[in-house]
Amino acid sequence: MAKKKGSILKIFIIFAIIEIALVIISGSFNKQLQIGFNNGKFVFKHIKSHYDLQEKITEEFQIDEHFRKTGETPEIYGSNQVYEFFKEIFGEASAVGTFQLLRMMLIVDLLLLFIALIIKKQLLKRPSQPQILFEMVYSALEQFVIETLGKEKLNFTPYIVTLFLFIWISNMIGMIPIPGFMEPTRNLNVPLGLGILAVAIVHITALKVKGVWGHLQNYLNPIKNPLALLDIISEFSKVVSISFRLFGNVLGGAIIITVVSSLVSYVVFPVGLNLFFGMFVGTIQAFVFTMLALTYIGVEISE
Repeated sequence: MAKKKGSILKIFIIFAIIEIALVIISGSFNKQLQIGFNNGKFVFKHIKSHYDLQEKITEEFQIDEHFRKTGETPEIYGSNQVYEFFKEIFGEASAVGTFQLLRMMLIVDLLLLFIALIIKKQLLKRPSQPQILFEMVYSALEQFVIETLGKEKLNFTPYIVTLFLFIWISNMIGMIPIPGFMEPTRNLNVPLGLGILAVAIVHITALKVKGVWGHLQNYLNPIKNPLALLDIISEFSKVVSISFRLFGNVLGGAIIITVVSSLVSYVVFPVGLNLFFGMFVGTIQAFVFTMLALTYIGVEISE
């Protein structure tokens, strides 16, 4: 075991040295190293490069605005027709960004479905390590449901588990080093949609438990509840609070990684940033969002 750790450390050190050397040789962002063939000749030389942090942030987080500023003709997978199709539906101001978001949402959904099918197919009396890990997550969230809603409301466990896994995978997928991969949760539409869904489930559950008038009289009967207007406003504030908390943390982490990475020339340090904002903050935010959704349900049906 010690030998494996030593070999991994050596490999890490070697890669770090190579990366630092390439940055020094290429002159940071002022020049870049060109290696390859040009007109049939092997090329190994410096070429001038332009790097603008503001342009990088715009390209990374506002891709349609980037194309508008540069005057470039956007293409999706090398096809202008696909771009024109999305522009016709979503408008020029968000065509490429919307396509990227829908693509990542589809990837997350397929990945979540794939994990569920694999775990279901591989269920064993003597569980494997992935099964043990999934059962631990499921059991922990199930315990939270019992403590918040009671044993008679265990039917909420699949929703809570699915919500947590969806947000967690969405936060983690941006760490995969594949061009174009991003966290869907850093787009406000995703957290906002999840927030609206969570609050809608709260009221649907309350209608089933209390009945239609038993629930609505809290908001429509000023005699029973003089502060009904404030309660209505507070329901909208729940959506804003739960959504913007997730959106702000994920987007803020992504921007910090981009800015700090550019300052250190993308050498070693960004790996630690990705681990912190991706794994740690991403997991915490998925857990916080899930627990808030569960707490909203518990508070509403207990009144």
